[in-house]
Amino acid sequence: MYTKDEVIIKFSKWKLVWFTAMVLVVIGGIFSLLQGGGVIKYVISIVSLIIGALLAYQEYWNLLELRKRQIVISINGITARDGEFYVWQEISNEKLVQVGSVKPTWFLWFETPGRNRKLHLGGLDRTPEQIMALIKTYRQAASKLNNIRPLTINDVSNE
Repeated sequence: MYTKDEVIIKFSKWKLVWFTAMVLVVIGGIFSLLQGGGVIKYVISIVSLIIGALLAYQEYWNLLELRKRQIVISINGITARDGEFYVWQEISNEKLVQVGSVKPTWFLWFETPGRNRKLHLGGLDRTPEQIMALIKTYRQAASKLNNIRPLTINDVSNE
């Protein structure tokens, strides 16, 4: 979803597929319970029903956020999920931070005057690397347009 002046990053559509899979697990558990059978089949049906229902419930709340903007990268700066806007002149030292090793969670970390910001990048329709490339592209475009330079730590500490 590119426009000339901004890129809107939303949750990935795969969340919808995951939600559908969890609902199918619940339906399968209910169907299996209704057919009857031995104790083992009954226990497996109950367990799959509970797990499927819990995961479907969790994904339902994520699904409500599916169409909302998570991050907007524009010629003017970055808008976070909570609506907070950061202009390029205030953003410095942006980098990708990985938390965990088995199933890593990615964050975009950057500094602004008086505050460090960490944006969660999991489950979005762009990879963390694509988001960093977009940030570099838009920062450079803004710099050329406005003839600005990135803010450094020295600028903040001298104020």
